[in-house]
Amino acid sequence: MGGRFRVRASSLAAVVALALTACTVPVASGLDESQANQVVVALDQAGIVAEKEVDPGSEGRYRVKVRKDDASRAFAAMREEDLPSPPSTGVLETLGKGSLVPSQLAEHAHYVAGIAGELERTLRGIDGVQGARVHLSMPLESGFHDGPRERPTASVLLKHRGATPPIDAEKIRHLVAGAAPGLDAADVAVVLLPRPITTPSPERELAQVGPITVTRRSAGLLRLGLALTVLVHIALATAVLLMWKRLRNLRAEPSAAEAPAETKRAA
Repeated sequence: MGGRFRVRASSLAAVVALALTACTVPVASGLDESQANQVVVALDQAGIVAEKEVDPGSEGRYRVKVRKDDASRAFAAMREEDLPSPPSTGVLETLGKGSLVPSQLAEHAHYVAGIAGELERTLRGIDGVQGARVHLSMPLESGFHDGPRERPTASVLLKHRGATPPIDAEKIRHLVAGAAPGLDAADVAVVLLPRPITTPSPERELAQVGPITVTRRSAGLLRLGLALTVLVHIALATAVLLMWKRLRNLRAEPSAAEAPAETKRAA
């Protein structure tokens, strides 16, 4: 009986897992791990349960899944947060691209784009930053150029959560100037764009009931349902126990009635 019960329990667990999987849909795919983490964090802050998993359609990539009922809210939250953020190409990724025999100008353009990409990665890694774009203008030095040398310049657009930026504009200028040769911090323009912090409505705030995550509005009903389920199981177990005792007593009564009759025959 124990083996049969274990088989039924495992079958029930498989059915429940299949049902839960069928109720989720991917909202972003083909992401690197950093992009996937950003999406999961943003959806969690919006009160949406999200799960990161390996993308079966792209090797080495990830995707984010949510419940089917939350898909529309997830897309809206991602659009509000400008997610998933576009990948930034670093110096190592840009060098060597292009033609088989790249020109000096092409190599310089790839190098500048790589520096901008590295800076964007660094700025996006700061907690509270939603997005960052860095534009560098670094003229190529040439020995044939007459006149004063053009000064490098840069501009940074930083989107952040809340009214207070997570990093000071002056620190951004020094960060960018330190990464670009010949660039002075005074020639770096910084634009800080605050974005409102999305807070989930009370109806969408999440609560934990054991291993189950539900909205706070549904948590009370779930606890009541679980309590009623436990009471029903206790009542059923008590009824089964009473029936078993009664059947055992009924089986014992004929044996007690037959014993005096056999005693009389022997006498």
